[in-house]
Amino acid sequence: MRPRARTSSPARTSSPAHSSSPAQADAIATAGARATSSRPRLVGAVVTSAAGLALALAAPVAAQAHVELEASSTAPAMLSVLTFAVGHGCEGSPTTSLAVTFPAEVQAVTPTIKPGWSITEAPAVAAVGAETAETAEADTDTGAATGTTVTWTADPSSALPDGFRDTVAVSALLPVGGAAGDLVAFPTVQTCEVGSYDWVEVAEPGSDAQPASPAPVLTLTDADGGGAGAGGTDDATGSPEAAAASSAPAPVDETARALALGALVVGVVGLVLLTTTLRRRAAEARR
Repeated sequence: MRPRARTSSPARTSSPAHSSSPAQADAIATAGARATSSRPRLVGAVVTSAAGLALALAAPVAAQAHVELEASSTAPAMLSVLTFAVGHGCEGSPTTSLAVTFPAEVQAVTPTIKPGWSITEAPAVAAVGAETAETAEADTDTGAATGTTVTWTADPSSALPDGFRDTVAVSALLPVGGAAGDLVAFPTVQTCEVGSYDWVEVAEPGSDAQPASPAPVLTLTDADGGGAGAGGTDDATGSPEAAAASSAPAPVDETARALALGALVVGVVGLVLLTTTLRRRAAEARR
């Protein structure tokens, strides 16, 4: 009887799809290392772009920081509600008081109650260092009043945080002897928990220079003129000269322009670096 032949199954061979050569393994490891090393450059580019954008946005804001004024009426000898707005603190410190000086020609000043804030009124001092409060009060008794200062002071829990906007208001009779085009300034002192701002400067007549710390200013108009706009000024509309002044471009803050231009350049450079890094990573991933 012939014995059966022993059969053996074919040896299994590894498929090329499931094996990798040492060269391929090295290539994969190198690509991973390159991708990992490119992450710091990517993060740096993103941070640079964000910093440039933040600087570009911050420069115009800093240039517009001041106390704004709006008026319900701007005609001489008219009762008007004057609203003063503040939208920032003192370099991060909350605002605790706002003192607004009303010149003597602005009469019948009646402050509006503000919850959480106390109100005091006192005779205004004509000029810094020129008079004392006692002298001003004596002038008031003799009919030579220099004006009135109204001060709003926040309760301990009601201070205005930096970065938030709030308003105070009074009802007042605008100058009886005023004429369209006259400017009425309201020097204002903003006091914070740390630091203060004196918004007391008024531009020289005929000058295009913008004061560094401008006082809120109201421009009187004819009886049919509109109310004051934001920014502390009101454009007169009753004369050709006033119309020309209202259409003239606002003064340009050269410092803010330079900062914004520099921020734009930094942002563009950051965007280019980011784009280059992303393209390099995509090319390395395809290898």
